[in-house]
Amino acid sequence: MNDLLRLARGVIATGIPGTALDDALHARLREAGFGAYVLFGRNVASLAQVRALTDRLRALDDPSPLIAIDQEGGRVARLRDGVEALPSMMALGATGSPELAERAGEQLGSDLRRAGVTLDFAPVVDLALEAASTVIGMRSFGSDPRRVTVMAQAFANGLQRAGVHATFKHAPGHGSTALDSHVGLPAVDADEATLRARDFVPFAACAADARAFMTAHVIVRALDPLHPATLSRRVLTGLFREEWGLRGCCFTDCMQMDAIARGVGSVEGVVAALAAGADCATISHDLDLAFAAADRLVVEVESGRLPLERLREAHDRVMRLREQAQPPLPLDTPPPHPGIGREIGRRAVTVLRGTPHADPTSACAISFEGARADGVATDARDAASLAAQAPALDLLRLPLDPDPEQLAGALARLAASQRRAIVLARRAHLHAGQAAAIAAIVERQPDALVISVQEPFDAELFTEARHVLATYGDEAPSIAGLADVLFGGAPATGALPVAI
Repeated sequence: MNDLLRLARGVIATGIPGTALDDALHARLREAGFGAYVLFGRNVASLAQVRALTDRLRALDDPSPLIAIDQEGGRVARLRDGVEALPSMMALGATGSPELAERAGEQLGSDLRRAGVTLDFAPVVDLALEAASTVIGMRSFGSDPRRVTVMAQAFANGLQRAGVHATFKHAPGHGSTALDSHVGLPAVDADEATLRARDFVPFAACAADARAFMTAHVIVRALDPLHPATLSRRVLTGLFREEWGLRGCCFTDCMQMDAIARGVGSVEGVVAALAAGADCATISHDLDLAFAAADRLVVEVESGRLPLERLREAHDRVMRLREQAQPPLPLDTPPPHPGIGREIGRRAVTVLRGTPHADPTSACAISFEGARADGVATDARDAASLAAQAPALDLLRLPLDPDPEQLAGALARLAASQRRAIVLARRAHLHAGQAAAIAAIVERQPDALVISVQEPFDAELFTEARHVLATYGDEAPSIAGLADVLFGGAPATGALPVAI
């Protein structure tokens, strides 16, 4: 391999197929020399299997390529078995505790080290500003830029104390857009003064000490109305480097997302991103495309359209992270903070009004459920069951958008049971049928307990409900923490982390 191709492949982070490297794939990757590999759900069967896979990936080169993953907590978690389940970052934000955020980061980092991962694409530093956003939502610590800054820094400190590089994302901010950049190109329309006082604040505060940043595929009209931030020199070099003082490695979000792929195209986008100031381009799903992108970088340097010094600079930043990466921990390493997931879930529970307690022997949980899929996480499994935490509790499941017949059946069953309703709302503000169903339940049972178990924007819909709570997630640790409050007498100490 010539030196130019080595540099080009060294600034690519690519995904791979399957849960193991067969001999052919192993030989191909050993020859390739990519700078990083990114793990997804398709690569995960068990913790021991992931460790065997990462052991082989790290042995491909010296220094080892980076092994990266999106492991945030909540719904974005590629590793689920054999590790501590963590609630969403919004749940952490609701606790208001930087100390807890740092412990969570350390626990997560320890689990990733056991898996052989060296870099985490976390924490999310976007602000939760748009109620209709499902791409950010609970992945954000909240809407207050200063609180988000403190929590993100604490989480990253814990992650890095455990020996895993943290990546602050998605700069300069994806939180004020409803459109998901996996399926389109969002635009941020706020004026520059507003952005500097709000969206940019956490990123600007974290940049100088950040080992890694990740870009957002959004157009920030006030800075560059023509190019997504990932492809904008005004943003990546002018803002990140020259204004904010970023010295670490700048990763792109996946260049196969539709915001890039349906625009300039993935391969051309890699070239444009490197020219704008990115250091490592992420090709998550197509190994052949990763090879093609590296080949195109070589062509662009040879033609003079991409300066060789820019490629070398990018390669040096990736190599610095590779050289600083920590070796894996033994699989049987004891966790630093066992049970912290449930602790976060419990401390996040927020009382918006009323009383946060119920008797499971005389209550019925009405849970609005369905497959929830977006470009970030696909999870069609049943939601964690509150009834599993309290077997005496009756349970009634309804679709996210029930029709009138389904609602009538549920109301009849509830009336016949003579049990108090505990309603688990899931984005009722985005599901009209669900909002109407909950209103009908509350009309018949004013003393019903309504719980927003995803983003808390549901809460403002139910003005007639006497008892309203929020959990900021419906994964197992959040539901277990909720049960501690509802049925176990634990205090509900969370505070609303977003403005509603």
